[in-house]
Amino acid sequence: MTRKSINFWIDIGIFMAFILVVFTGIVLREFPIDLSGYTVLGVPRKELADLHWVLSLSMALFILTHLVLHWGWAKVSFRKHLRLGPKALAVTAIVLIVIPMIVAPLYLTKDLPSRKAIKAALSKTEPSPEIVASLGEDSGNPESLQNPLINYR
Repeated sequence: MTRKSINFWIDIGIFMAFILVVFTGIVLREFPIDLSGYTVLGVPRKELADLHWVLSLSMALFILTHLVLHWGWAKVSFRKHLRLGPKALAVTAIVLIVIPMIVAPLYLTKDLPSRKAIKAALSKTEPSPEIVASLGEDSGNPESLQNPLINYR
């Protein structure tokens, strides 16, 4: 395979990954987590989120490969327009690309609940107040309601 055809297929991969990441991102935004029992095009929400993640990583890998394949052009262009040497270019690339890729997800998810809190909320098996009220006050304590509620679900 020639270098030209490798560049072509890498660019096609970037384009396809970008289109699919945008599509899955829009679907996930419009498909609230409350509706996780439903599917879009036969795909459950959790699997769609996993697909979105894998596509995002593949797009990042394609872009990194694209940058490696065009590193010579980047060195010449930066040296010509910004008067940066190869070492300064490498440091600039790391600062402008890698560090934001690590910091942005941490910053954007800082207000989300922890995994332990989510797991505790999802494993909560107490009956809802509406069910307890519908059974009346003579129904006993909430622990006595566990088996009928589990069978009801």
